Amino acid sequence: MTPQGKPPFPQQTAITAGSPRWFLMLLRPGIGLKRWLALAALGLTIFGLGASFALSVSLSGNILAIGRAVTFSDTLPNIWRGVIFTGVGSAIFLIAGFMFYRRVAFAFSYVPGNPTILKNLSRHLDRSRGPKLVVIGGGTGLSTLLRGVKHYTEDITAIVTVADDGGSSGRLRSELGISPPGDARQCLIALSESEPLMEQVLSYRFRSDGELHGHSMGNLLLAALTDTYGNFHEALQAMAKLLAVKGRVVPATNYPDLKIMAETKSGETLDGETAIGHAGEPLTKLWIEPEDCEVNPAATQAILEADAIVIGPGSLYTSVLPNFLVPGIAEATRTSRAVKIFVCNVATQHGETDGLSGPEHMETFVRHSGVQPTHFLVNNNALPIPKDSQQAAISAERPTGFAGEIAMKDLVDAAMPTRHDPEKLASALMSIARRGARSSRTTANTD
Repeated sequence: MTPQGKPPFPQQTAITAGSPRWFLMLLRPGIGLKRWLALAALGLTIFGLGASFALSVSLSGNILAIGRAVTFSDTLPNIWRGVIFTGVGSAIFLIAGFMFYRRVAFAFSYVPGNPTILKNLSRHLDRSRGPKLVVIGGGTGLSTLLRGVKHYTEDITAIVTVADDGGSSGRLRSELGISPPGDARQCLIALSESEPLMEQVLSYRFRSDGELHGHSMGNLLLAALTDTYGNFHEALQAMAKLLAVKGRVVPATNYPDLKIMAETKSGETLDGETAIGHAGEPLTKLWIEPEDCEVNPAATQAILEADAIVIGPGSLYTSVLPNFLVPGIAEATRTSRAVKIFVCNVATQHGETDGLSGPEHMETFVRHSGVQPTHFLVNNNALPIPKDSQQAAISAERPTGFAGEIAMKDLVDAAMPTRHDPEKLASALMSIARRGARSSRTTANTD
């Protein structure tokens, strides 16, 4: 069981040297050890033959005939045949040993702190064969999703919004002129193999009477890397290397001063993410300023190459939709052959989506983005939510007129009934993504 009392992911089942399964895991095709063990055995065999020739040890007639044939028949004395065989055998053995060492070293480093070699290699094999996944959103919802799907595939691209204007991120954006790092920081932590430790370190907030008060360590590190590398995208890639992240996090745009604007039903204009998140009434219009900001090419390329595109979960107006308002993101999503999965939130968000049903969440997304999902994934196990949270559980309803596939699953976190459970959500998403990957590859092969 995990520290939270939940069962581990399938790939995390403990397998030790004393387990009857370890030998079967070693025999698994693609694990990357057997080929070098076999090559090392071949090298030792050839070396042994060479030693036999050199020392004139008695050999069977067939072996002697083969040895003479590959060493210039009778033109070389036995001692030189021995030198050739032992040299070739030694070279093969050393190469195999070096490659075996590299594979073992990779296994030790793949999941820091986990010494089980076969388990790590098997986990890497599973993830390396996973579908290409693009997840688009921001905030807590996106990081929750990433904590789950990272156990199924390494080919993950998280596209995050850069319109945050509150808290530590907003202050750094205002003072340093950089993209807000908060959402990206949460995603990098979620994708890290050392997640609990990284979260403790990078989420640490300074408490002081000075200007550092309220800033998180991770935000400051990203700010320093942005200044070092010149843009936010490169800073994220550098931090991903520091954290040994499986997957990558890319901003929707490198424009640092992106701002979300909205108009309410009563005609009021709201300026910025914080104001929109506390609108308190329905929004009729949503846009970004500047409207012609340049899209991050890495984001559109990932979308076009994806097997599955996951939209949400997260704050609908302030985390999910801002990405699709960046010119190029919605267009690439519409063009992509990947399945497009809209993940409905488990609960409404006070001040932003009060009273919206599940279908209305997706309809709002389609209206503002122009992107039509192929799948609608919604929780069907609504749990009681404390009244003081000012949120309401979203029931599993079927959108009227929706031509895509509807998946109703138990996705809720029993300990936090307003949020998704990372494991449940990942399992449901990967089932859809794998089917979509097979379908898209079949379609591509018939074109």
